[in-house]
Amino acid sequence: MTEAVAFDKGTSLAFIGAGYVGGSLAIALANAGYPVVAVASRTFASAQAVAAQIPGSSAFESIADAAARAQFVFITTPDDAIGPTCESMPWRLGQGVAHCSGAASVDVLDPATVRGAIAGAFHPLQSFNSIENGVLSVPGTTFGIEGDAPMQSYLSDMARAVGGNPILLKPEDKVLYHTSGVLMGNLLAVLGSVASRIWEQFDHTTDEGARALAPMMKAVATNLETSGVPGVIAGPYPRGDIGTVRKHLEALSGSVPEYLPLYCELALAGLPFAVEKGALDPERAREIEALVNQYKSRQASRATA
Repeated sequence: MTEAVAFDKGTSLAFIGAGYVGGSLAIALANAGYPVVAVASRTFASAQAVAAQIPGSSAFESIADAAARAQFVFITTPDDAIGPTCESMPWRLGQGVAHCSGAASVDVLDPATVRGAIAGAFHPLQSFNSIENGVLSVPGTTFGIEGDAPMQSYLSDMARAVGGNPILLKPEDKVLYHTSGVLMGNLLAVLGSVASRIWEQFDHTTDEGARALAPMMKAVATNLETSGVPGVIAGPYPRGDIGTVRKHLEALSGSVPEYLPLYCELALAGLPFAVEKGALDPERAREIEALVNQYKSRQASRATA
């Protein structure tokens, strides 16, 4: 049994893990007025770098010492380390703990709750590639939250305080929720990298491609937010430009065949949205589907030859 404890904006916080996510959240919360008093990490230098940016915060070499300084502990380690980290810490009755994993549920913190701690999950649905950029990206971010009612309230208030949008998740929803985030964050970054690398095929650099394509990614994000699905869908597919599609398939097949399967799969996945939007006639969609599958099969045959 855990006793009811009220956490609020004055509750002292410790962060165990000072990587991109942990460092970004620690600084963002401190900027929003939350007392982040302790930081520990796998490397002491990382903890020092984050703590140095937060007035009143101290870096600790020992995660147990950092946790002992705070009423509420965030475990912002890689997912596979959350359980072992939680198991290794000396929790006390009524202490709060939350992890920031999108795929793991709150039950990974059971080693803390059996010792009297109160657990939750606080996942920022955002892409972090540095602490500096991460702090800037926190406003507007959706936070997936788990926990009992008081924990949900506390973490939701915290998300709103940093300019975020809290949503409540059930344990069984976490993996699909996180998969959607990986598709948009990690795999979109891969898609952007692939699209940028194609520029090398016409005597320009990958960096030039990235600079040229980044504004398009921003515009797509704006269109997704304002027009939704399927309104965001645009380009030669909803227009039914089968001749242009054929040119794309030929160019990829001849110059960068390793990227052809990715193009084909995304094209096929997008056709139903184009039809749903009302921009693409179903019969024309079937013609494009047949064409794309023709090139997809041809590439698969070459790969296994």
